[in-house]
Amino acid sequence: MPESAPPDVAATFCATLIDEWIHHGVRHAVIAPGSRSTPMALALSERDELDVHLVHDERAAGFVALGIGLQGMPAILLCTSGTAAAHFHAAVVEAHLSCVPMLVCTADRPPELRDVGAPQTIDQTKLYGDAVRWFHDPGVADSAASHSWRGLAAHCFSSATGLRPGPVHLNLPFREPLVGHAGALPSRGAPIGRSVTLHSSPMLDRSDLGLLAYLLRNPRGLFVAGRGCGDPAAVAQLAQACGWPVLADARAGALGNVCTTIRAADQLLRVPGFARDHVPEVIVRLGEPPASKVLNQWLNGCAATQVHVTPHPSWSDPDGAVTHRVVAEPGELCRSLAAVVNNDSSGWAEQW
Repeated sequence: MPESAPPDVAATFCATLIDEWIHHGVRHAVIAPGSRSTPMALALSERDELDVHLVHDERAAGFVALGIGLQGMPAILLCTSGTAAAHFHAAVVEAHLSCVPMLVCTADRPPELRDVGAPQTIDQTKLYGDAVRWFHDPGVADSAASHSWRGLAAHCFSSATGLRPGPVHLNLPFREPLVGHAGALPSRGAPIGRSVTLHSSPMLDRSDLGLLAYLLRNPRGLFVAGRGCGDPAAVAQLAQACGWPVLADARAGALGNVCTTIRAADQLLRVPGFARDHVPEVIVRLGEPPASKVLNQWLNGCAATQVHVTPHPSWSDPDGAVTHRVVAEPGELCRSLAAVVNNDSSGWAEQW
């Protein structure tokens, strides 16, 4: 890459990061505008592939990016330096706890303007603590390191969308002048200096599948489907094979078309006689816990065998009720189990 003026180097650096993220499928950017983030903001605005959302309040901007990330693809979230970055913290923590991918880019002062009382300057190093999957500060962009820029972007994307998705924090110091013109971008090839890992759900061996299939042969069981429960068709296939109802949370997606779906579990379980007479012996939780307090309290008081299937390795068992924990993509697991389970109809699902 030929030598260029510092602002042009920063512009090219930002354009390269964005080009790589677009290559991986990113289609949204949320900008809380400010001066120091100008190089990144200009680079984002120049890409027609991106829907750029301008949100003047940083806290609101963070939650806009969180909402976009719920669809599975991270948004680029950008702010200027100083306390603006601190206002992202609540949304970053929410993304961390909910395994929602997010690419957080905070502009920063260059090293010579830190710890000298420069305005709009705070310590942004690891600002969000353990709430991010990865933090990195590459320093002020240098054309000598241009070969690493695409690898940096790919590493951010991989960390945000891996087996346990979540926020990634990239702290980007820029020197004035802040307006430059991007030159030729580094070519896309094998990342240099960083490996990019493609994550997939762990494979269950025959003994694990055999144990789960044994539990599913109990005629008195039920599925509890939350956000991230997997392919509705696969859930329906397994529910039909087991003869079990599916208690679906409002965030479970398109499970309304599943014939054994129960969306009124909260109301049913408020009837003491029904709740007492329909206690299951096996519960399979798919994805996140349901939002209903009534349902959660009833499930935790059942003394049933409880299997939690989640695509993320994070622990989610606040009541200590889970007896078996499976880290796998729920839809894939449902399809595998449906092939080996075929219970006789007992009328259990029809009662629900």
